[in-house]
Amino acid sequence: MKESSEKNVAYQVVLAETAKADANQIYDWVVERAPIRVPEWFEELVDCLYSLEQLPYRCPLAREAAEARREIRCLLFGNRKHAYRILYEVDDASQTVWILHIRHGALRDLAPDQLSYPPSE
Repeated sequence: MKESSEKNVAYQVVLAETAKADANQIYDWVVERAPIRVPEWFEELVDCLYSLEQLPYRCPLAREAAEARREIRCLLFGNRKHAYRILYEVDDASQTVWILHIRHGALRDLAPDQLSYPPSE
């Protein structure tokens, strides 16, 4: 397992289709409930996602990782009742961070067969 101090290289952050769909759904929810806050919220989400360009191993393994037998990590975004879990995998060979899902923290964990995979290259 890699330690965050070992990785000081910029990674490319790529959203899987499932993560894009998740982000769009959350965006629509925010538009309905807090339209004035949308630009600020969206900018904060993008900044959070792209923070993974540096030190992507800084986040712990996600709760789903053990059962899925994959090194899926979890970055938290937001606060309290509006916290989201950003599930991602790191591919050192291509220096890519694959954002797989963006899920509200109150949702049940995904089962292994519900987790998306990075696209095959």
